[in-house]
Amino acid sequence: MVQLHGDLVMKTARRLHGDLRTVCRRRDVRIVTLDFSEAGRIDSSGIAVVSLIAKQLARAGKKLDLTGLADHHKAALDLMPKQEPEVERPEPPPGAIEALGGAVIEAGSGARALLALIADIVRQSLAVVTRRKRLPAGALTHQIATMGVSGLFIVGLLSFLLGMTMAFQGAVQLQRFGAGVFVADMISVSMVREIAPLMTAVMITGRTGAAIAAELGTMRVRSEIDALSTMGINPVRFLIVPRIAAITLVGPALSLMGMFIGIGGGMLVAWGALDMPPIMFWQRITERVTALDFLHGVGKSLVFAWIIGVTASHLGMRTGGDALSVGNATTRTVVVSILAIIIVDAIFATISTLLRYS
Repeated sequence: MVQLHGDLVMKTARRLHGDLRTVCRRRDVRIVTLDFSEAGRIDSSGIAVVSLIAKQLARAGKKLDLTGLADHHKAALDLMPKQEPEVERPEPPPGAIEALGGAVIEAGSGARALLALIADIVRQSLAVVTRRKRLPAGALTHQIATMGVSGLFIVGLLSFLLGMTMAFQGAVQLQRFGAGVFVADMISVSMVREIAPLMTAVMITGRTGAAIAAELGTMRVRSEIDALSTMGINPVRFLIVPRIAAITLVGPALSLMGMFIGIGGGMLVAWGALDMPPIMFWQRITERVTALDFLHGVGKSLVFAWIIGVTASHLGMRTGGDALSVGNATTRTVVVSILAIIIVDAIFATISTLLRYS
């Protein structure tokens, strides 16, 4: 309770303001009451003091009460601006055109960043090949061991099971027409031209692509990439080029291994289900599959490897500043890489078919 005496004018308003501010800062005070029963006249400075104290108390979650007001006090305080609580209005959601424009702008920014990354990878790779610059010691062999050696078992097992499954299904259908011998043709062409490169690329995407995006994203979150740039070390040459070089070697190698293992699985099924000797099966393969078929499959696996490496590096380097963005980059790497691989595979199949039968 603050009892006012005398006139509340310019001469006394400053002292009253200081005293009220001291009272308002006290933690044990929740309500401040101004008693105007013995107050005289009040001018604009007094009104300003009451208004400022009311605002300060409202910000602190406290309350101001006025008692003993005479008619002339009420008339003067009615001139005080009303304090209405400000309500934050939520930002309206963007419209269709605005959302489309934002998506286009973001896509353009991502495309420019991707092209810049590809150009930087090419420059740094040429510098390494011409021996003007060097890769970190042991980086390439470490990446090859991580991507290739660790993936031998899973890629081999998957190829073997796919070869057996395709051979069994083909044998059941072709035997109805007395054409069981063509199982060897179907297995060999399918594994060499389509199945082995495609499934190997999917496995590399899930294992290696996700790992590259997660590693680079974590380095970005921890500011390790910025630290490399600060020390004058190019992050692309230090981090990305060894991974791209390793996946360039590992992708075709695993695909080639998957071709032969898948054909071997089909050979076992043909031997057991169709009584086709392995020598006859292999003879059908040598007559049907040409070097161009192997070149087609290995070439596709090389393109798939580049798609995985560049996509994972691009999304990993564009990771934001929190852990959630690392998971998002990893997920987007798998989804975008598989989608791009399927699209490129369809383009390869269409072009090769047109060239073969044109």
